[in-house]
Amino acid sequence: MTADTYAECLTRSYRVGWKIKEVLGFVDFDPDRPWLPAPLSGAYGLTCLGPGEKLRMTHVEMGSYAHLFGFVEAFIAPEMVNLAQECGTAHPAAFEALTNFASEEIKHIHLFREIRNRVDEQLGFPLQLLEGEVEVARAVLGRRKGAVLLLTSAIEWLTQEHYTRTMKNADELDPLTREIFRAHWLEESQHARLDHLEALRVFRSLDEAARDATVEDFIWLLAAMDGLLQTQALLDLANVERHLERVFDEAERLEVHGGLLRAKRYAFLESGVTHPEFQDLFQLVTTPSQRDRVQAALGPILLAFPAP
Repeated sequence: MTADTYAECLTRSYRVGWKIKEVLGFVDFDPDRPWLPAPLSGAYGLTCLGPGEKLRMTHVEMGSYAHLFGFVEAFIAPEMVNLAQECGTAHPAAFEALTNFASEEIKHIHLFREIRNRVDEQLGFPLQLLEGEVEVARAVLGRRKGAVLLLTSAIEWLTQEHYTRTMKNADELDPLTREIFRAHWLEESQHARLDHLEALRVFRSLDEAARDATVEDFIWLLAAMDGLLQTQALLDLANVERHLERVFDEAERLEVHGGLLRAKRYAFLESGVTHPEFQDLFQLVTTPSQRDRVQAALGPILLAFPAP
């Protein structure tokens, strides 16, 4: 990543700004198109669903995909407020950039709430979704600042990965999906750079023992994230059954649940922690032994981190 300054990030962010009503407009999701691309959906590759059922499964997954983004942004927004307050008047460019970051995250929370409502309306029933955003945000923010910034960085970079690699040029994808995540990508691309700067600043002040403790907190946060994904995958299994108006037998349940969980782990863990920009940051702030500990912890649920 280039050596962005807070002022440069702030200037670009002001050029990007958009309003929710401009993004959503009055257009609905197209029921004849997938609402998520193949890499982000658990539907593709399943043998127990027909083509039409796989398409409809992506419609359910859009609701939970949007919900999970809103869920994580519920801790990112106050995290940035706290960082801005630390800057105070001594660093006005950083203060302004971080408060703008926080306000945009709050906007994204409202955007994803509107998307969930629209999905529910089009499906004809309310999806079962994770609860406890406030409690989860408190638990996350209770961990060491550097660990939270690492998790936030992975989330910001996976947002970039999802749009540029799986949505931007996917002509078969629903147009509203592409517009929503184009707008989200634009602002998050600035947030990723601000988070990088903050992470470097925080880690510079840590001694070896504090860095070790921070890495342990990061491992805890990744495990907690996986726990949330496991819960939502089970909820989505019930959501898919309801939407398809069928009851899966045991073998079908195992296959569909496996597809849902794999897709969610790729979307919200693997695509972030393996992103080259996140890996660059991770290499800068950790030692080889610390990186080995994180990889060992993630081994049961993710592909190994790429070799440095």
